[in-house]
Amino acid sequence: MPAPFRATLEANHASLFLYKSLVLPCIEGCGPERISQIVDAIDTMDSLSDEVATLTTMLSSAQEMRLDSEGRIMLSSDFIEFSNLDDTALFAGIGRSFQIWHPDVFRQREQAARANAKTNGLPKLTLGRNTAPTDGGS
Repeated sequence: MPAPFRATLEANHASLFLYKSLVLPCIEGCGPERISQIVDAIDTMDSLSDEVATLTTMLSSAQEMRLDSEGRIMLSSDFIEFSNLDDTALFAGIGRSFQIWHPDVFRQREQAARANAKTNGLPKLTLGRNTAPTDGGS
């Protein structure tokens, strides 16, 4: 388990949750706050909607994990098979969560994303507060 993520979990006495990605061949990991956010979002949606069906599919694979004294986790055979892992896994941080990939698959995806950025440009990001530009105070 990546040390920075493990340290955050330990500092907050929080559990670790893993689940199958909905669209990628990897396992995603997060803390209980992220799971709570997803559950809260589901509670605000139409329970019969396709969006709820999609999110509940993701949550249905979620497993609470326990780290051993060395900070390791034991992945279930279902997770290993889903993400085609063998004896090596790659952890990719994605902000408040992370992904666990087969290294070769991750590198292929990374190369494709870099090629896409070169061809199509970078995505537009809004960082911080979205404020309108000022004209110098007039």
